[in-house]
Amino acid sequence: MDRIIQSYMEAFLKSQQIVEKDKSRKFEIFASYCAVENHYSETYNISDIIVGKGGDCGIDAIAIIINGTLITSKEEIDDILEMNKTFSDISFIFIQAKTSSNFDYGDMGTFGAGVKDVFSEQPQMVRNSSIAGKSAIVEYIFSKATYIKRKPTCYMYYITTGKWQDDINCTGRMNMAISDLKDLNLFDDVRYIPVDSSLLQKYYRSTIDAVETEIEFENKILLPDIKNVKQSYLGIISYKEYLKLIVGENGEIRKSVFYDNVRDFQGDNPVNHEVAETVCSDPQKFVLFNNGVTIICKKMTNIGKKFTLSDYQIVNGCQTSHVLYNHRDDIEHDLQIPIKLIETEDDETVNRIIKATNRQTEVSDEQLIALNEFHRKLEAFYGTFTGNDKLYYERRSKQYNYGSDIEKVRIVSIVTQIKSVASMFYDKPNLASRYYSRLLSSITGIFSEDHKMLPYYTCAFTLYRLEYLYRNKSLPSNYRKFRYHILMMIKYRLVDSKIPQMNSGEIEKICQTILKVVKNNNKLVELVTELVSIIDKYVDDINSTEPTKSSELVEKLKLELTM
Repeated sequence: MDRIIQSYMEAFLKSQQIVEKDKSRKFEIFASYCAVENHYSETYNISDIIVGKGGDCGIDAIAIIINGTLITSKEEIDDILEMNKTFSDISFIFIQAKTSSNFDYGDMGTFGAGVKDVFSEQPQMVRNSSIAGKSAIVEYIFSKATYIKRKPTCYMYYITTGKWQDDINCTGRMNMAISDLKDLNLFDDVRYIPVDSSLLQKYYRSTIDAVETEIEFENKILLPDIKNVKQSYLGIISYKEYLKLIVGENGEIRKSVFYDNVRDFQGDNPVNHEVAETVCSDPQKFVLFNNGVTIICKKMTNIGKKFTLSDYQIVNGCQTSHVLYNHRDDIEHDLQIPIKLIETEDDETVNRIIKATNRQTEVSDEQLIALNEFHRKLEAFYGTFTGNDKLYYERRSKQYNYGSDIEKVRIVSIVTQIKSVASMFYDKPNLASRYYSRLLSSITGIFSEDHKMLPYYTCAFTLYRLEYLYRNKSLPSNYRKFRYHILMMIKYRLVDSKIPQMNSGEIEKICQTILKVVKNNNKLVELVTELVSIIDKYVDDINSTEPTKSSELVEKLKLELTM
């Protein structure tokens, strides 16, 4: 392993607070993260994709992404289908990572066979519980085949610390694996990607460097001075130049540049279908029919017609961008796109632009949740903690990713906040596997303006501490699936009185009691060990995920702890 990869890997492990002695295991985790970041750049727990251990079919990690969401349960699939009506974009990502300095065609073939076995109706290989869980999700997705608008794409990353040389034997094994998977007739495309040390370095750099793109923007007008805006332009841009903004070096659409907390791509709905018809059959009129896109960047420089945008977000135009990308092979390159380009770092201005531009289309209050004043206050409240108590509330996608050396596991996304508070203070751990907006709609009063901030921090901090103990093997990993139940149970075990309302001063006293325990490793391990013994009383198969979804189990645990 070269010194650069070693340095990157250690920096990554530190940012994830992962203490792992086994060199191969460390590399598997690091390499898997780098590969998945090509497709999914939101905050997530690395434990949700790692599957490598005995009976892993030669696979170290699996990520399943539907409509821009990393899927960890069947319930999320149901919720996405209910909200979007179709599966417009499905990606299956498989990773095998080796610390060796060469590409072994035998291992590459085994990896391909293992991936095929995951999709087999009659598997031939031994499967551990993680592989079995992912395979069950795969099977469930294909059971909804009538809702799949376009067949999935399958990606296989074989990663080593060596140099890729286009070896004929390795290439042959790759082609055989691709052919075997295509023969299943399940995929729109299958890609086998050999990743060497040089490419892996590039992947990792892309996870920590702000996205930066240079475009030619000739047909524009400079808008007058606007308060809190450094500069802004209105104009049209060619399709060829616009693709540079939305397509990464791997040829995939850049999910990270879309403000997806507002709205995911909605698939081939009537509006998007009309857009597709226009761009394919009458592209010259597209500029007349389309409202255009709005791009906000933190830094913008230009020399003549060349503009360099740094750390930018397309805050309105997600639907348009995906339609253009999906039909890129059918579009004439003289197609022009209306564009609004704004340079500002002022949060309030950004919020108002997002609200205004998205109100022109059907976007619900639920989808604009990140812009509520409560979340700005909560972000500031998180900022009052220091040292080991420090967490970072991420209102915006990748808010803390670029130019920052903070430990990534200390970042609390809105999704994590919703799941943790729903579990600890609303007694709904059984719903934590749901898609976050579906979970949100099931909770009355969450994020109310009169709520105390400390309960939100307390549940997120407790979850952070639990994840740390699971990640570093201080707690048995097979109970991690019950972490949301444990959040609720901790509250009931440590509080003798009736749980007060979220706007009560008494709730803060309860939070202080909880925090005092969870900050102490020994006390928290002792408490969780006691709580999992209670779970054991009511769960027959601790390796199954089905009990985690049971409302009956929630009631039994509550009764046990409040008797």
